[in-house]
Amino acid sequence: MNIKILKKQFLQYIIPSMFAMLLSSFYAIVDGLFVGNAAGNAALGAINLVWPLQCLINATAIGIGIGSAVLMSTYMGNDNKAEAQKACSTGIALLIVVGIVLPLLILLFLPQLLSFLGASGELATLCKQYIIVILIGGIFPMIGNGCNPLIRNKGNTISATILMCTGLFTNIILDYYLVFSLKLGLFGAGLATIIAQGVVACTSFGYLLYTQRELFHKQMFTFDLADVKKIMKIGISPFGQALVPSLVIIFTNWKCITYGGNDAVTIFSVVTYILSTVQLMLQGIGDGVQPLFSFYYGANKREELQWMYRHAFALSLFVSIIFTIVVGGFAGYLSDLFAIDMRLKMACVRAIRISTLAFTSLGIARLICAYFYATGQQKESTLLVYIEPCFLLPVSLIVMSNMFQLDGVWFAYPLVQIILCIMALGIYYMVKIAQQKKLALEQI
Repeated sequence: MNIKILKKQFLQYIIPSMFAMLLSSFYAIVDGLFVGNAAGNAALGAINLVWPLQCLINATAIGIGIGSAVLMSTYMGNDNKAEAQKACSTGIALLIVVGIVLPLLILLFLPQLLSFLGASGELATLCKQYIIVILIGGIFPMIGNGCNPLIRNKGNTISATILMCTGLFTNIILDYYLVFSLKLGLFGAGLATIIAQGVVACTSFGYLLYTQRELFHKQMFTFDLADVKKIMKIGISPFGQALVPSLVIIFTNWKCITYGGNDAVTIFSVVTYILSTVQLMLQGIGDGVQPLFSFYYGANKREELQWMYRHAFALSLFVSIIFTIVVGGFAGYLSDLFAIDMRLKMACVRAIRISTLAFTSLGIARLICAYFYATGQQKESTLLVYIEPCFLLPVSLIVMSNMFQLDGVWFAYPLVQIILCIMALGIYYMVKIAQQKKLALEQI
Protein backbone atom coordinates (compact mmCIF):
# COMPACT_ATOMS: atom_id res chain seq x y z
CA MET A 1 0.00 0.00 0.00
CA ASN A 2 1.62 3.23 -1.23
CA ILE A 3 0.48 6.02 1.14
CA LYS A 4 1.89 8.77 -1.08
CA ILE A 5 -0.19 7.64 -4.05
CA LEU A 6 -3.29 7.26 -1.88
CA LYS A 7 -2.92 10.79 -0.50
CA LYS A 8 -2.52 12.18 -4.01
CA GLN A 9 -5.63 10.33 -5.24
CA PHE A 10 -7.60 11.40 -2.19
CA LEU A 11 -6.91 15.10 -2.74
CA GLN A 12 -7.22 14.81 -6.52
CA TYR A 13 -10.77 13.43 -6.28
CA ILE A 14 -12.26 14.96 -3.13
CA ILE A 15 -11.25 18.64 -3.36
CA PRO A 16 -12.67 19.19 -6.88
CA SER A 17 -15.80 17.21 -5.96
CA MET A 18 -16.47 19.33 -2.87
CA PHE A 19 -15.96 22.48 -4.89
CA ALA A 20 -18.22 21.23 -7.69
CA MET A 21 -21.03 20.37 -5.24
CA LEU A 22 -20.65 23.76 -3.61
CA LEU A 23 -21.01 25.39 -7.00
CA SER A 24 -24.11 23.32 -7.81
CA SER A 25 -25.75 24.52 -4.59
CA PHE A 26 -25.09 28.10 -5.66
CA TYR A 27 -27.50 27.79 -8.60
CA ALA A 28 -30.52 27.97 -6.27
CA ILE A 29 -28.80 30.31 -3.82
CA VAL A 30 -27.99 32.85 -6.53
CA ASP A 31 -31.64 32.86 -7.61
CA GLY A 32 -32.69 33.37 -3.99
CA LEU A 33 -30.24 36.23 -3.43
CA PHE A 34 -31.34 38.14 -6.50
CA VAL A 35 -35.05 37.40 -6.16
CA GLY A 36 -35.11 38.14 -2.42
CA ASN A 37 -33.50 41.53 -2.97
CA ALA A 38 -35.35 42.43 -6.18
CA ALA A 39 -38.80 40.85 -5.84
CA GLY A 40 -39.39 40.49 -2.08
CA ASN A 41 -40.10 37.77 0.47
CA ALA A 42 -43.16 36.33 -1.32
CA ALA A 43 -41.08 35.51 -4.41
CA LEU A 44 -38.37 34.01 -2.19
CA GLY A 45 -40.97 31.75 -0.57
CA ALA A 46 -42.29 30.73 -4.01
CA ILE A 47 -38.86 29.43 -5.10
CA ASN A 48 -38.67 27.43 -1.88
CA LEU A 49 -42.11 25.88 -2.39
CA VAL A 50 -41.42 24.83 -5.95
CA TRP A 51 -37.80 23.70 -5.42
CA PRO A 52 -38.75 20.01 -4.91
CA LEU A 53 -39.89 19.78 -8.55
CA GLN A 54 -36.57 21.11 -9.78
CA CYS A 55 -34.78 18.86 -7.30
CA LEU A 56 -36.59 15.78 -8.69
CA ILE A 57 -34.95 16.37 -12.08
CA ASN A 58 -31.53 17.00 -10.53
CA ALA A 59 -31.81 13.94 -8.27
CA THR A 60 -32.78 11.68 -11.17
CA ALA A 61 -29.79 12.93 -13.18
CA ILE A 62 -27.45 12.39 -10.23
CA GLY A 63 -28.85 8.89 -9.62
CA ILE A 64 -28.36 7.82 -13.24
CA GLY A 65 -25.00 9.57 -13.53
CA ILE A 66 -23.52 8.13 -10.34
CA GLY A 67 -25.07 4.71 -10.99
CA SER A 68 -23.39 4.43 -14.39
CA ALA A 69 -20.17 6.01 -13.05
CA VAL A 70 -19.90 3.51 -10.16
CA LEU A 71 -20.54 0.62 -12.55
CA MET A 72 -17.93 2.01 -14.93
CA SER A 73 -15.33 2.42 -12.13
CA THR A 74 -15.97 -1.11 -10.84
CA TYR A 75 -15.34 -2.53 -14.32
CA MET A 76 -12.21 -0.37 -14.59
CA GLY A 77 -11.01 -1.82 -11.27
CA ASN A 78 -11.48 -5.27 -12.79
CA ASP A 79 -9.53 -4.09 -15.88
CA ASN A 80 -12.59 -4.68 -18.09
CA LYS A 81 -12.47 -1.66 -20.40
CA ALA A 82 -15.11 -2.89 -22.85
CA GLU A 83 -17.74 -3.27 -20.11
CA ALA A 84 -16.72 0.08 -18.59
CA GLN A 85 -17.28 1.77 -21.94
CA LYS A 86 -20.65 0.06 -22.36
CA ALA A 87 -21.79 1.17 -18.89
CA CYS A 88 -20.89 4.78 -19.70
CA SER A 89 -22.70 4.65 -23.08
CA THR A 90 -25.83 3.17 -21.51
CA GLY A 91 -25.82 5.87 -18.83
CA ILE A 92 -25.68 8.65 -21.43
CA ALA A 93 -28.55 7.16 -23.43
CA LEU A 94 -30.63 6.79 -20.28
CA LEU A 95 -30.01 10.44 -19.35
CA ILE A 96 -31.26 11.63 -22.74
CA VAL A 97 -34.46 9.59 -22.66
CA VAL A 98 -35.38 10.40 -19.05
CA GLY A 99 -34.41 14.05 -19.60
CA ILE A 100 -37.14 14.34 -22.22
CA VAL A 101 -39.85 12.30 -20.51
CA LEU A 102 -39.63 13.43 -16.85
CA PRO A 103 -40.03 17.23 -17.35
CA LEU A 104 -42.99 16.60 -19.68
CA LEU A 105 -44.70 14.47 -17.02
CA ILE A 106 -44.18 17.16 -14.37
CA LEU A 107 -45.60 19.83 -16.72
CA LEU A 108 -48.62 17.65 -17.41
CA PHE A 109 -49.49 17.39 -13.70
CA LEU A 110 -48.16 20.81 -12.62
CA PRO A 111 -51.44 22.23 -11.19
CA GLN A 112 -51.96 19.17 -9.00
CA LEU A 113 -48.31 19.16 -7.90
CA LEU A 114 -48.38 22.85 -6.92
CA SER A 115 -51.53 22.25 -4.88
CA PHE A 116 -49.84 19.29 -3.18
CA LEU A 117 -46.82 21.45 -2.32
CA GLY A 118 -49.06 24.02 -0.63
CA ALA A 119 -49.05 26.74 -3.30
CA SER A 120 -52.37 28.51 -3.91
CA GLY A 121 -53.61 31.86 -5.17
CA GLU A 122 -50.90 34.46 -5.80
CA LEU A 123 -48.21 32.14 -4.50
CA ALA A 124 -49.13 29.50 -7.09
CA THR A 125 -48.88 32.15 -9.84
CA LEU A 126 -45.40 33.13 -8.65
CA CYS A 127 -44.36 29.46 -8.58
CA LYS A 128 -45.47 28.96 -12.18
CA GLN A 129 -43.46 31.96 -13.36
CA TYR A 130 -40.31 30.22 -12.18
CA ILE A 131 -40.82 26.49 -12.60
CA ILE A 132 -42.40 26.38 -16.08
CA VAL A 133 -39.22 27.83 -17.60
CA ILE A 134 -37.13 25.25 -15.72
CA LEU A 135 -39.30 22.37 -16.94
CA ILE A 136 -39.27 23.46 -20.59
CA GLY A 137 -35.49 23.23 -20.53
CA GLY A 138 -35.47 20.21 -18.20
CA ILE A 139 -33.18 18.11 -20.39
CA PHE A 140 -30.29 20.52 -19.69
CA PRO A 141 -29.95 19.87 -15.92
CA MET A 142 -30.46 16.17 -16.66
CA ILE A 143 -27.51 16.05 -19.07
CA GLY A 144 -25.30 18.44 -17.08
CA ASN A 145 -25.77 16.81 -13.67
CA GLY A 146 -25.66 13.31 -15.14
CA CYS A 147 -22.50 13.71 -17.22
CA ASN A 148 -20.51 15.28 -14.38
CA PRO A 149 -20.02 11.99 -12.41
CA LEU A 150 -19.01 10.23 -15.64
CA ILE A 151 -16.35 12.86 -16.34
CA ARG A 152 -15.17 12.77 -12.70
CA ASN A 153 -14.96 8.96 -12.55
CA LYS A 154 -12.85 8.97 -15.70
CA GLY A 155 -10.27 10.80 -13.58
CA ASN A 156 -10.98 14.25 -15.05
CA THR A 157 -11.92 15.84 -11.71
CA ILE A 158 -10.56 19.31 -12.47
CA SER A 159 -12.36 19.44 -15.82
CA ALA A 160 -15.65 18.40 -14.16
CA THR A 161 -15.29 21.27 -11.69
CA ILE A 162 -14.44 23.83 -14.37
CA LEU A 163 -17.51 22.81 -16.35
CA MET A 164 -19.67 23.46 -13.27
CA CYS A 165 -18.01 26.88 -12.88
CA THR A 166 -19.06 27.93 -16.38
CA GLY A 167 -22.69 27.38 -15.46
CA LEU A 168 -22.47 29.22 -12.15
CA PHE A 169 -20.81 32.31 -13.63
CA THR A 170 -23.35 32.33 -16.46
CA ASN A 171 -26.16 32.13 -13.91
CA ILE A 172 -24.81 35.05 -11.86
CA ILE A 173 -24.40 37.31 -14.89
CA LEU A 174 -27.83 36.46 -16.30
CA ASP A 175 -29.54 36.79 -12.91
CA TYR A 176 -28.16 40.29 -12.54
CA TYR A 177 -29.21 41.25 -16.07
CA LEU A 178 -32.64 39.58 -16.18
CA VAL A 179 -33.78 40.06 -12.57
CA PHE A 180 -32.21 43.41 -11.66
CA SER A 181 -31.73 45.23 -14.96
CA LEU A 182 -34.77 43.98 -16.92
CA LYS A 183 -36.82 43.36 -13.74
CA LEU A 184 -38.25 40.07 -15.03
CA GLY A 185 -38.59 38.69 -11.49
CA LEU A 186 -39.10 34.95 -11.08
CA PHE A 187 -39.40 34.38 -14.81
CA GLY A 188 -35.99 36.00 -15.28
CA ALA A 189 -34.48 33.92 -12.46
CA GLY A 190 -35.80 30.71 -14.01
CA LEU A 191 -34.57 31.70 -17.46
CA ALA A 192 -31.11 32.53 -16.08
CA THR A 193 -30.93 29.15 -14.32
CA ILE A 194 -31.96 27.06 -17.30
CA ILE A 195 -29.64 28.90 -19.73
CA ALA A 196 -26.75 28.38 -17.29
CA GLN A 197 -27.57 24.69 -16.98
CA GLY A 198 -27.76 24.53 -20.76
CA VAL A 199 -24.20 25.83 -20.90
CA VAL A 200 -23.09 23.08 -18.47
CA ALA A 201 -24.97 20.40 -20.43
CA CYS A 202 -23.52 21.41 -23.81
CA THR A 203 -19.95 21.82 -22.55
CA SER A 204 -20.09 18.55 -20.56
CA PHE A 205 -21.51 16.58 -23.48
CA GLY A 206 -19.01 18.23 -25.81
CA TYR A 207 -16.17 17.35 -23.44
CA LEU A 208 -17.18 13.69 -23.43
CA LEU A 209 -17.47 13.78 -27.22
CA TYR A 210 -13.97 15.24 -27.54
CA THR A 211 -12.18 13.09 -24.94
CA GLN A 212 -14.09 9.81 -25.21
CA ARG A 213 -14.88 9.48 -28.89
CA GLU A 214 -15.11 5.70 -28.63
CA LEU A 215 -18.34 6.18 -26.64
CA PHE A 216 -20.13 7.92 -29.49
CA HIS A 217 -21.09 5.23 -31.89
CA LYS A 218 -24.38 3.54 -32.70
CA GLN A 219 -24.19 1.51 -29.47
CA MET A 220 -24.66 4.75 -27.50
CA PHE A 221 -28.25 4.94 -28.70
CA THR A 222 -29.14 1.41 -27.62
CA PHE A 223 -29.89 0.19 -24.10
CA ASP A 224 -28.10 -2.68 -22.48
CA LEU A 225 -30.92 -3.82 -20.18
CA ALA A 226 -28.56 -5.65 -17.84
CA ASP A 227 -26.55 -2.45 -17.35
CA VAL A 228 -29.71 -0.38 -16.98
CA LYS A 229 -30.83 -2.62 -14.11
CA LYS A 230 -27.41 -2.34 -12.45
CA ILE A 231 -27.36 1.44 -12.91
CA MET A 232 -30.83 1.80 -11.38
CA LYS A 233 -29.90 -0.50 -8.49
CA ILE A 234 -26.75 1.48 -7.68
CA GLY A 235 -28.34 4.86 -8.45
CA ILE A 236 -31.34 4.47 -6.15
CA SER A 237 -29.27 5.59 -3.15
CA PRO A 238 -27.60 8.70 -4.64
CA PHE A 239 -30.98 9.57 -6.18
CA GLY A 240 -32.51 9.40 -2.72
CA GLN A 241 -29.66 11.40 -1.19
CA ALA A 242 -30.26 14.18 -3.69
CA LEU A 243 -34.05 14.01 -3.40
CA VAL A 244 -34.41 13.76 0.38
CA PRO A 245 -33.68 17.49 0.95
CA SER A 246 -36.66 18.34 -1.25
CA LEU A 247 -38.88 15.96 0.72
CA VAL A 248 -37.63 17.67 3.88
CA ILE A 249 -38.72 20.97 2.31
CA ILE A 250 -42.20 19.64 1.51
CA PHE A 251 -42.88 18.20 4.97
CA THR A 252 -41.39 21.19 6.77
CA ASN A 253 -43.26 23.72 4.61
CA TRP A 254 -46.54 22.07 5.59
CA LYS A 255 -45.71 22.49 9.27
CA CYS A 256 -44.41 26.03 8.72
CA ILE A 257 -47.73 27.01 7.13
CA THR A 258 -49.59 25.46 10.09
CA TYR A 259 -47.56 27.11 12.86
CA GLY A 260 -46.22 30.30 11.27
CA GLY A 261 -47.93 30.97 7.94
CA ASN A 262 -46.11 32.54 4.99
CA ASP A 263 -43.58 34.25 7.31
CA ALA A 264 -42.38 30.86 8.54
CA VAL A 265 -42.16 29.62 4.93
CA THR A 266 -39.96 32.62 4.08
CA ILE A 267 -37.70 31.95 7.08
CA PHE A 268 -37.43 28.29 6.12
CA SER A 269 -36.46 29.28 2.57
CA VAL A 270 -33.33 30.96 3.98
CA VAL A 271 -32.62 27.92 6.19
CA THR A 272 -33.05 25.73 3.11
CA TYR A 273 -30.46 27.65 1.11
CA ILE A 274 -27.94 27.31 3.93
CA LEU A 275 -28.75 23.64 4.53
CA SER A 276 -28.48 22.80 0.84
CA THR A 277 -25.03 24.37 0.66
CA VAL A 278 -23.75 22.39 3.65
CA GLN A 279 -25.45 19.17 2.51
CA LEU A 280 -23.93 19.37 -0.96
CA MET A 281 -20.46 20.23 0.36
CA LEU A 282 -20.56 17.20 2.67
CA GLN A 283 -22.04 15.07 -0.10
CA GLY A 284 -19.10 16.20 -2.24
CA ILE A 285 -16.78 14.31 0.10
CA GLY A 286 -18.70 11.08 -0.40
CA ASP A 287 -19.15 11.64 -4.14
CA GLY A 288 -15.48 12.57 -4.49
CA VAL A 289 -14.12 9.47 -2.78
CA GLN A 290 -16.77 7.21 -4.33
CA PRO A 291 -14.78 6.49 -7.54
CA LEU A 292 -11.86 5.37 -5.37
CA PHE A 293 -14.15 3.26 -3.17
CA SER A 294 -15.54 1.57 -6.30
CA PHE A 295 -12.15 1.11 -7.96
CA TYR A 296 -10.44 -0.45 -4.93
CA TYR A 297 -13.53 -2.53 -4.17
CA GLY A 298 -13.50 -3.84 -7.77
CA ALA A 299 -9.75 -4.49 -7.51
CA ASN A 300 -10.28 -6.28 -4.15
CA LYS A 301 -7.76 -3.99 -2.38
CA ARG A 302 -9.29 -3.83 1.10
CA GLU A 303 -6.47 -1.97 2.86
CA GLU A 304 -6.57 0.89 0.35
CA LEU A 305 -10.37 0.95 0.59
CA GLN A 306 -10.29 1.30 4.39
CA TRP A 307 -7.58 3.97 4.20
CA MET A 308 -9.81 6.04 1.94
CA TYR A 309 -12.80 5.57 4.25
CA ARG A 310 -10.92 6.61 7.40
CA HIS A 311 -9.53 9.77 5.83
CA ALA A 312 -12.86 10.72 4.25
CA PHE A 313 -14.53 10.22 7.65
CA ALA A 314 -12.02 12.52 9.35
CA LEU A 315 -12.39 15.17 6.64
CA SER A 316 -16.20 15.01 6.81
CA LEU A 317 -16.11 15.46 10.58
CA PHE A 318 -13.70 18.40 10.33
CA VAL A 319 -15.66 20.20 7.58
CA SER A 320 -19.01 19.76 9.36
CA ILE A 321 -17.63 21.17 12.62
CA ILE A 322 -16.20 24.19 10.78
CA PHE A 323 -19.57 24.79 9.10
CA THR A 324 -21.37 24.53 12.45
CA ILE A 325 -19.15 27.22 13.96
CA VAL A 326 -19.16 29.56 10.96
CA VAL A 327 -22.87 29.37 10.12
CA GLY A 328 -23.89 29.69 13.77
CA GLY A 329 -21.59 32.67 14.28
CA PHE A 330 -22.65 34.53 11.13
CA ALA A 331 -26.36 33.65 11.13
CA GLY A 332 -27.38 37.31 11.31
CA TYR A 333 -25.27 38.27 8.31
CA LEU A 334 -26.61 35.30 6.34
CA SER A 335 -30.22 36.37 6.92
CA ASP A 336 -29.32 39.90 5.76
CA LEU A 337 -28.00 38.53 2.46
CA PHE A 338 -31.52 37.43 1.52
CA ALA A 339 -33.08 40.79 2.53
CA ILE A 340 -35.25 39.26 5.25
CA ASP A 341 -37.61 41.78 6.91
CA MET A 342 -36.31 43.11 10.22
CA ARG A 343 -39.44 41.82 11.98
CA LEU A 344 -38.44 38.28 10.93
CA LYS A 345 -34.69 38.55 11.45
CA MET A 346 -34.43 37.27 15.04
CA ALA A 347 -36.69 34.31 14.28
CA CYS A 348 -34.63 33.57 11.15
CA VAL A 349 -31.33 33.68 13.07
CA ARG A 350 -32.75 31.31 15.68
CA ALA A 351 -33.90 28.85 12.99
CA ILE A 352 -30.49 28.95 11.28
CA ARG A 353 -28.61 28.27 14.51
CA ILE A 354 -30.89 25.37 15.42
CA SER A 355 -30.31 23.85 11.97
CA THR A 356 -26.52 23.80 12.54
CA LEU A 357 -27.04 21.06 15.14
CA ALA A 358 -27.58 18.67 12.21
CA PHE A 359 -24.31 19.30 10.36
CA THR A 360 -21.92 16.85 12.06
CA SER A 361 -24.35 13.92 12.02
CA LEU A 362 -25.36 14.74 8.45
CA GLY A 363 -21.78 14.52 7.17
CA ILE A 364 -21.10 11.14 8.77
CA ALA A 365 -24.37 9.57 7.60
CA ARG A 366 -23.88 10.74 4.01
CA LEU A 367 -20.32 9.43 3.83
CA ILE A 368 -21.28 5.98 5.13
CA CYS A 369 -24.16 5.84 2.67
CA ALA A 370 -21.77 6.69 -0.21
CA TYR A 371 -19.41 3.96 1.01
CA PHE A 372 -22.23 1.41 0.94
CA TYR A 373 -23.53 2.11 -2.57
CA ALA A 374 -19.98 2.34 -3.95
CA THR A 375 -19.03 -1.09 -2.55
CA GLY A 376 -22.07 -3.14 -3.49
CA GLN A 377 -24.00 -2.72 -0.22
CA GLN A 378 -27.15 -1.38 -1.91
CA LYS A 379 -29.61 -2.65 0.72
CA GLU A 380 -27.84 -0.84 3.53
CA SER A 381 -27.47 2.42 1.59
CA THR A 382 -31.11 2.32 0.45
CA LEU A 383 -32.30 1.80 4.02
CA LEU A 384 -30.30 4.78 5.28
CA VAL A 385 -31.51 7.04 2.48
CA TYR A 386 -35.22 6.26 2.52
CA ILE A 387 -35.92 5.72 6.20
CA GLU A 388 -35.46 9.47 6.72
CA PRO A 389 -38.30 10.79 4.52
CA CYS A 390 -40.53 7.74 4.87
CA PHE A 391 -40.47 7.44 8.66
CA LEU A 392 -38.02 9.45 10.76
CA LEU A 393 -38.76 12.95 9.46
CA PRO A 394 -42.59 12.81 9.41
CA VAL A 395 -42.69 11.32 12.91
CA SER A 396 -40.15 13.83 14.23
CA LEU A 397 -42.00 16.80 12.70
CA ILE A 398 -45.34 15.69 14.14
CA VAL A 399 -44.00 14.96 17.62
CA MET A 400 -41.68 17.98 17.91
CA SER A 401 -44.13 20.52 16.46
CA ASN A 402 -46.93 19.28 18.73
CA MET A 403 -44.64 19.72 21.73
CA PHE A 404 -42.78 22.95 20.85
CA GLN A 405 -44.79 24.59 18.03
CA LEU A 406 -42.58 26.38 15.45
CA ASP A 407 -39.36 25.74 17.44
CA GLY A 408 -40.21 22.06 17.24
CA VAL A 409 -40.30 22.33 13.44
CA TRP A 410 -36.74 23.71 13.45
CA PHE A 411 -35.47 21.05 15.92
CA ALA A 412 -37.00 18.12 14.01
CA TYR A 413 -34.35 17.95 11.28
CA PRO A 414 -31.30 17.92 13.61
CA LEU A 415 -32.97 15.21 15.70
CA VAL A 416 -33.51 13.07 12.59
CA GLN A 417 -29.88 13.47 11.50
CA ILE A 418 -28.55 12.43 14.91
CA ILE A 419 -30.70 9.28 14.86
CA LEU A 420 -29.66 8.55 11.27
CA CYS A 421 -25.96 8.98 12.12
CA ILE A 422 -26.23 6.49 14.99
CA MET A 423 -27.98 4.02 12.68
CA ALA A 424 -25.35 4.47 9.94
CA LEU A 425 -22.45 3.87 12.33
CA GLY A 426 -24.17 0.81 13.79
CA ILE A 427 -24.88 -0.73 10.38
CA TYR A 428 -21.35 0.04 9.15
CA TYR A 429 -19.71 -1.80 12.03
CA MET A 430 -22.15 -4.71 11.74
CA VAL A 431 -21.32 -5.08 8.03
CA LYS A 432 -17.59 -4.78 8.75
CA ILE A 433 -17.71 -7.48 11.44
CA ALA A 434 -19.69 -9.78 9.12
CA GLN A 435 -17.14 -9.26 6.32
CA GLN A 436 -14.24 -10.01 8.68
CA LYS A 437 -15.89 -13.24 9.81
CA LYS A 438 -16.50 -14.28 6.20
CA LEU A 439 -12.88 -13.56 5.29
CA ALA A 440 -11.64 -15.55 8.31
CA LEU A 441 -13.77 -18.55 7.29
CA GLU A 442 -12.42 -18.40 3.71
CA GLN A 443 -8.86 -18.50 5.00
CA ILE A 444 -9.43 -21.64 7.09
